Amino acid sequence: MKKTKLNPLYRLAFLAGWLCLAQSFPTRCHAAENLLQLAENGEPRATLWISSNASPAASLAAQELQYCLWKISGAMLPLRTADRLASGVIIQRDGAEIPAEHWRATAEKSGLQRYEYIISFPPGGVVLLGCDAPTSSGAEINYAQATGRPGAPATIKLPGMFDDQGTLRAAYDFLERFGGVRFYGPKADSVVFPSHPTLEIQPENIRREPAIKHVSGSQTYDWPIMRGQYGQPSRDELELFSRRLRWGGIPWWTSHTLHDYPKRFPKSQFASFYANSDKLCFSSLALAERVAQDARDYFDGRGVPGLDLPKGSIYYPVVPEDAASYCRCPQCQSLLDQCKNHVTRSVKGVDMFNDGRSSMLWFTFINRIAAELKKTHPGRFISTLAYENYFWHPALQLESNIAIAPCLGIRNHWNLTYRENELTHYQDWINDQRPTFLWNYYCFPEEPSVINKWKCFPGFMIHYEAKMIQRYARDRVQGVFLCGIGEQVDYYLTLKLYDDPTRDVDVLLDEFFRLYFGKAADPMKRFYSLIEETYSNPESWPQGGGFHQTEALAWGTLGTEERMAKLKACMDAATVAESAPLIQARLERWRTGVWEYMVSGRDNYLRKQKSTSPQR
Repeated sequence: MKKTKLNPLYRLAFLAGWLCLAQSFPTRCHAAENLLQLAENGEPRATLWISSNASPAASLAAQELQYCLWKISGAMLPLRTADRLASGVIIQRDGAEIPAEHWRATAEKSGLQRYEYIISFPPGGVVLLGCDAPTSSGAEINYAQATGRPGAPATIKLPGMFDDQGTLRAAYDFLERFGGVRFYGPKADSVVFPSHPTLEIQPENIRREPAIKHVSGSQTYDWPIMRGQYGQPSRDELELFSRRLRWGGIPWWTSHTLHDYPKRFPKSQFASFYANSDKLCFSSLALAERVAQDARDYFDGRGVPGLDLPKGSIYYPVVPEDAASYCRCPQCQSLLDQCKNHVTRSVKGVDMFNDGRSSMLWFTFINRIAAELKKTHPGRFISTLAYENYFWHPALQLESNIAIAPCLGIRNHWNLTYRENELTHYQDWINDQRPTFLWNYYCFPEEPSVINKWKCFPGFMIHYEAKMIQRYARDRVQGVFLCGIGEQVDYYLTLKLYDDPTRDVDVLLDEFFRLYFGKAADPMKRFYSLIEETYSNPESWPQGGGFHQTEALAWGTLGTEERMAKLKACMDAATVAESAPLIQARLERWRTGVWEYMVSGRDNYLRKQKSTSPQR
């Protein structure tokens, strides 16, 4: 038989291919050898270690790791204390020894900044470490009831919202990043746990901090949509959920602080605070000095009557009462007159919220307080809002020790005039390059409907919210106060994006619907997307008028018969797509919390329309 000679180039390519293939085997074996095994066939293959005098954050981190790893694998890793462990949590593989320097590691020795944490993989295990407060100012919860975990501690003290808790944040990042856990809600059946009886982890060292380093707010869990979506969770479940979503961070709080001044300092005794009216006079030098003294008292560790402020903050809040009205003395009136036309109006003449009509008056007052404080407490700040009629930046050089928090109603940015007004003047504050926090009004559109007893068209708009969060991160916003938390998807993704705004919102959305709703993912995502596309698109709304959703807009313009029919089709398709009891329970919460809420809202509106229409 005649032998065929290979072309030398073919022979070279053939040999190169075999060489690459041969080299791939040791690479794969090496990768497999690097895997860290925590459980095998539902049996533990590692131990959790905390210090004998562990911080509250490390103690909770160990409990959460033990619980979540058990839910993933069925293996309950032993939890032990070790005097040689300085801080943090160590997961040690059975039969391995972690080098001594990792047992002695602290956040200070590791050079961690205050809000940084590390997930490191020395030989034989995992080290989870961050800056932790030595004691807790937080609430005590029934951990067993909050998680449904058998044998869990009946009570555990959570780290306070603004207590440093870097080790706990490292633990949650570890569970999400390496374990696939997703904390989609406060109840145990709203948490996604992958099933891996043999749990092996590919090590990857992590050192990071959140982009937005403060998150707090008014938690409107008892409003109808959230109450329905979350299944009416208990206080303990909600307290734990807030830690899992990384609430806290920089100790900062800024809201209305002067409402108690008339009681503390009545006009009969402190006439210089009031000029010739019953309103506090923001032109009063004596009043500015009194507020500055309250700030000094706070920074010196003495309490301020009527205010429960975070411990250890470098920010002292000074804000007038809500819907403020002002003193009309000549000095105050002169400053108000300078700005009386500083307001943006729609084409129909509707005043847009957040204007500048009292900016000169308010920030002249704030400047005086800040200048007084600077004399005795350098490095400390007067913190105030840019809100209501003092939202616009004043034509005034502000003291460097003033921190600002613009209040943005981004869920009303479907009104383009409203949007332009807020973002233009927000940018003026960013250009001022001072410590900046935000209020974000996620209470809209539900708040007006709760107050006035009608039901709104839901405010789903995560794609727009994501763009804004990316902007906050570029602008180096330090923290956000959520005035109302919105709804389940928007709330969860907002918190994830505050932590890391580089994440792809569409990937996060796809993951939520796939993991949370199983085979019903596609129709449920269509359900969400149709509402979002309607609500967040300015073309869905009449422009030129007001900037709040009304009942007529909700069900006469947005929730039309045609759209409701499409939404019903999505919900019906989801119901028949998935039969698993866990998914059915989640679907039922969305059915009652969103869909039936919407149906009821539209029906109520149509009945009102019928009852008020002229009778023939």
